[in-house]
Amino acid sequence: MSSKKMPQMVSVMTPFPHYIDVNEPAYKAEEMMKEYQFRHLPVLDEDTIESIITERDIARATTLGHSLKEESSLLVSDICAPRVYVADVSDPLDKILDVMSDKHIGAVIVAKDGELAGIFTDSDACKLLAGFLRDYHHCVNDNIA
Repeated sequence: MSSKKMPQMVSVMTPFPHYIDVNEPAYKAEEMMKEYQFRHLPVLDEDTIESIITERDIARATTLGHSLKEESSLLVSDICAPRVYVADVSDPLDKILDVMSDKHIGAVIVAKDGELAGIFTDSDACKLLAGFLRDYHHCVNDNIA
């Protein structure tokens, strides 16, 4: 039986993610997400983790008839999620994956001492699973040979 420890968030998160201020115009969040090809963007109020804005939030706003043009008065705070799940860098990966699955969360903000340290998304989880499956496949095939 393996004695490997459960990975902590610090080892699987995307560190130092881009973020946007809660009082920025919503169109800036959309531009930033398109430029960097993000689906999730942490939202801060000065240095405090406030929320997360997603592609879905932006799509919902435009579907409801809101403009995301430069002259629009719509702010990030108007369309971002009212609450966000924040994990600590030392949290074990299995705990976070259970929460993401149970609560249908696509991204988790990762903090260290209450400050933004990273982000962990469903895409990150898929990449980890793919790597695990490749390693497992190689291990099984090596033991058969």
